[in-house]
Amino acid sequence: MGNKGSTKATFNSKLPTDGKSKGYEDLEERDINIRIESIQRDDMLVINVIKKELKENVSVFILNNLIMGTQFFGDHREVITRLQHVSASPQEKEMNKTLLKDETMECTYPDAIVDEVNKNVVFRPPGEFGESETLVSKRIYVINDLIEVVNSGEIPQYTSIDKPCYQAKIEEAGKKGYVKLLQVEKNSPIVKSMEYDIYYDNATPGPSSRSDSEYDYSSITELRTPKPIEVSDNIERRDTLPGSCFTHISVACEPKKILKNDDDNDDEEEDTDEFDVEDFTKELVYINSNGFMKYFQNGLFPTTLGKSLGFNEEAIKAAKAIPGKIFCDEFDTQTEVNRPFEVIPAVAIPWPEDQTIEFVYREDRPTIVDTRTGTIYKWPTSGPGSMIEEIQNMTAVLVPKGYAKKKGVNEHESLEWEINFPKAERYLEARMSHAQMKCMLLLLTLHKTFIAPVTQQNGLLPEHIRTHMFWECERDYRSWPEHRLGTKLLKVIKNLQRRLFLGVCPDYFIKERNLFENIPKKYLNYAQKLLLDMLANPVPFFIKALKNLRYSSGKFYTPLNLEILYKKIITKSTAIQDNPQLACSVVPQLKRRIYKDPDRMVQHLKELKRKERIIKDRLRHREQQKNKDVEDGANKIDIDLEEPIDKELDTWKIRSVLSIFIENFIALGKESANLATISQGLFYFKQATYLAKILEDSSGAFLEDTRLWRRIIAKEEAIIKRKIIRVSSHATGGSKPRTPIRNSSSFNEGSKLKFISGTTTNSSNFEKGESYIQNGALNSKKKTVAFVE
Repeated sequence: MGNKGSTKATFNSKLPTDGKSKGYEDLEERDINIRIESIQRDDMLVINVIKKELKENVSVFILNNLIMGTQFFGDHREVITRLQHVSASPQEKEMNKTLLKDETMECTYPDAIVDEVNKNVVFRPPGEFGESETLVSKRIYVINDLIEVVNSGEIPQYTSIDKPCYQAKIEEAGKKGYVKLLQVEKNSPIVKSMEYDIYYDNATPGPSSRSDSEYDYSSITELRTPKPIEVSDNIERRDTLPGSCFTHISVACEPKKILKNDDDNDDEEEDTDEFDVEDFTKELVYINSNGFMKYFQNGLFPTTLGKSLGFNEEAIKAAKAIPGKIFCDEFDTQTEVNRPFEVIPAVAIPWPEDQTIEFVYREDRPTIVDTRTGTIYKWPTSGPGSMIEEIQNMTAVLVPKGYAKKKGVNEHESLEWEINFPKAERYLEARMSHAQMKCMLLLLTLHKTFIAPVTQQNGLLPEHIRTHMFWECERDYRSWPEHRLGTKLLKVIKNLQRRLFLGVCPDYFIKERNLFENIPKKYLNYAQKLLLDMLANPVPFFIKALKNLRYSSGKFYTPLNLEILYKKIITKSTAIQDNPQLACSVVPQLKRRIYKDPDRMVQHLKELKRKERIIKDRLRHREQQKNKDVEDGANKIDIDLEEPIDKELDTWKIRSVLSIFIENFIALGKESANLATISQGLFYFKQATYLAKILEDSSGAFLEDTRLWRRIIAKEEAIIKRKIIRVSSHATGGSKPRTPIRNSSSFNEGSKLKFISGTTTNSSNFEKGESYIQNGALNSKKKTVAFVE
């Protein structure tokens, strides 16, 4: 944008593009007091928005601060930058060296974000027998290099000693998102399998052996239920595929016409038509997806491939499979964390242009213009050098999994292959903003806590959540503010609930394919009802789900004490809980008697005071013991999902809740300066400052609390600013740094807000009038980023 300095960039990022912005061009040359007043107005605007949420929608207020304090990455900016510039993880590159050498295969790890999260966070349900495991199963696409998919017009160029051994052409299937692999003629080697020799008429496929009315959802549920693999003793050569991977089909075709002329009769005007009997039929060879999957799961994986992928014998024996996937868990003895994997056999194909035309030229893809800066937001971007152009240059894969109907039988299921886009998915995930990544991870946490234990592989799956997030990013890439992410996440959940209600979740790359089409309705209904209950009372659901997340290292961020927060929210006696001295207000009235003898009356009053003091001490001790039990026993509190949160908080509850969040944000600010960036630390101090101001305005009784929080925030900010000066001095070779503007996120004694200058933010997360505190306060808009045209 041509900004001359960090301070000016801060203000230009918020200025409109019309004539109103003209007066701000010389802002740096104006009186400093004018600048501070403008900054204070911006801060008060945000504070008023937070106050309004606290007053009108307590659940959303709590959710916004709860999500802001939840961490999945150490330094999310560094992670995102690294993921955007690396096409494959180091583990994937190292694994491919082994696979290409020993197994004639290579692998793709599409879940780059999951890899980063699994380093810091584990999922552990409460209870004595709760086992720690990674939040999401890690997918490994194992691509067989023996099969090459060529275009229809290509001529095979390989000899029998070259790789790949088999070449095939794509043939359209009856369902979008699925294809067949027709082996190229005169290719080597061809192995007949009498089991699949049938006579087949392309024009008139035969009816199903059973009508749709005879089927129910049990068949597809059975198909999706993981079953133990059966190790095959008859392992053939690994450089060729067994006969069970091929289907030979005799296809009826139009016979060739043979013309013969009668030389003896030159006067004959008509030729005699004769037909060659062999031309009535021809044999086609398809690569059978069902046979390929059986060979992979029963032959390759348990004998050699599983060990090459790093699984031990015990894990391989316990592996289970469904069409297109093998589930295998790896237990890390050092961390005592179970790591579930999904091993997916695949065949690489060029980008399927015919299937993805709608994705490439999607007409209703929103384009949003920020009127304040003129920045254009579109995700993914299109045109030369755009995200879509880069995606088109990537390969896709075919997974050995045919289309399975909810009712009836698909005759060609064993010949069909499902199209997947692992590399494109990894590319798009790496170009999500931090707020969008956090939303996706929170949805996966909710899914793993409430939905997966009931529906298993039959209902809503992580791949559906990932697809839904792609659509949500495309719908509006701009409005994902970090400080109000709970509000946005509720909208995302509501849209997902609507998809479940309609039973339609379009594949992001092949819109005509409905990912919910072959899922039994009862499982979709279960997930939909749960999301409706969550929308009605979100705080208990989120607290219960987040309680299952544990930081895997003590050198990570300080977790929020969810038990204390929940107890403060639902308790009915917050004043006594925060100040046990007030327990006297609930001391039962002791009966007072009247004596004519003054000495006896005095003795009676002394006895009453003694009894009241004993009762007070007992009540105070009881309250203190309750608090201690909560702090010591992390899982002793039972989260009641049906107990509604108060629509309004009383004064003492406000003090309790705000104090918990302020303390947490101060801790996050201190740790962010070491684990991430200084600007991220200042961002959390800014939020703590806002909440402290709200605490001050809520009641005059909390002035002392507010002063204490101000002093703590100011002290920690001073430490960070000294660090900035040291870094700046080192960068300039020891020369004296520029005198900083005396702005601070803490309050001065006149209780006026100051602003943090020179901090950064993600330009995708602005919302008019309030989103500028995103990722550490204001910064200039960036036009040269992946999601901006």
